Amino acid sequence: MEIEITPEPSPEERAALLQALADGHKPASGYGSVWRLAGLLENVDSDELVPRPEPAVGSPRSSRGANRA
Repeated sequence: MEIEITPEPSPEERAALLQALADGHKPASGYGSVWRLAGLLENVDSDELVPRPEPAVGSPRSSRGANRA
């Protein structure tokens, strides 16, 4: 496979990029940190983490012929 990099890097940059691609993706050690996760969760609403159940479609009173007690 031929790798195309735009704009054309210097020979040193190209060698570094090709080496990084050959090594595969390895995230930095801090990405697995509990502190990082806490910081991310601090900025997320809890509603986004736990989806709410869908509301029921129609209640018994809204059906045809229902009477109030």
